[in-house]
Amino acid sequence: MSATPPAKTRPGSVTLAVWLQILLALLLVVQAVAGLLYGADAQAAAEAELAAQGYAVSDLPEGTTFEGGGLNAIGPFVFAALILVLAFLNGAGNRVGRILTWIVQPLVLVCGGFLAATQFFAVSFMEAGLEATGDAEGLDVQALFDAVTGAYPAWTTWVGYATFTLAILGSLLVVVLLAVPSSNAFFRKEEPEKFIPGAPPA
Repeated sequence: MSATPPAKTRPGSVTLAVWLQILLALLLVVQAVAGLLYGADAQAAAEAELAAQGYAVSDLPEGTTFEGGGLNAIGPFVFAALILVLAFLNGAGNRVGRILTWIVQPLVLVCGGFLAATQFFAVSFMEAGLEATGDAEGLDVQALFDAVTGAYPAWTTWVGYATFTLAILGSLLVVVLLAVPSSNAFFRKEEPEKFIPGAPPA
């Protein structure tokens, strides 16, 4: 006969990693919802600013949009759901969940870094693109992006900063926290103790 091993106490390293994942998932959802709520206003603000400068959306690089719907909204929800599932598995001490986290979180880190770069240097990127193609010469790109940003509430800027921070630094910290000795002990598979009725205690 085998005795069921006692439930293991979750170490602080795993708990912190789980909460970092939960917070990132929540921020991704908030950011996506903000895009759905204010994306149309941002697009309208961009079109109004372009018209005021004597341009149209068609003068921008093909595919340029300032709306937050479509795939721009679906992606964050999918990532948030995946990260929440991994957080639940990690909190339960599931070894497969930890392995998948070591695969997914670096991807989140890379994607977060790329999106952060495109966000912070969006003006420079568009100016370089317009200069290369020769389209919309003289367009005040900074004013265009200021109009788009102004369509969103001020708190969305801080949500964006927090999301990028958790996606980059938070993902790195999650990977490290799940690899420390206390986490290894928590995820280690426990072999059930052998119990023989009538046998003297070991």
